[in-house]
Amino acid sequence: MSLASIVVWLAGATFILYGFAFAIQPHDMAYLTTGLEPDTVSGLVDIRATYGGTTIAVGIIIIYLKQRVSVQHSLLVVWLVLLCMAITRGMGFILDGQTNSLMYLYFAAEILGAALAMWAVKSERLSRSGTAPGNA
Repeated sequence: MSLASIVVWLAGATFILYGFAFAIQPHDMAYLTTGLEPDTVSGLVDIRATYGGTTIAVGIIIIYLKQRVSVQHSLLVVWLVLLCMAITRGMGFILDGQTNSLMYLYFAAEILGAALAMWAVKSERLSRSGTAPGNA
């Protein structure tokens, strides 16, 4: 399996599993990530939909694109989603101040994931053109 395929499957599965965790255990996941628990039914419903449903959909889209369109398109979606998450999380660090350590772990994972996705895109392009990644 190519690096590109591994990145796509790993990203897709991570989004799907993370989404299901929020859909199934919104109290626990909200507390784990933010230190707060929703105290209204509307809060629970919104966490299930926003963090659960949207995140599951992102994972499905990533895998679907690989299967139906191209691995490069799928990798670009991985890159864009993770980059946007990292940028807006970084904005939160600057605008909102000190946060829990999990937010820094997520930030690092988003940056590394986005970089890996872009590296995989470039590797895939080079392999399709017949040039080895180290010889470009």
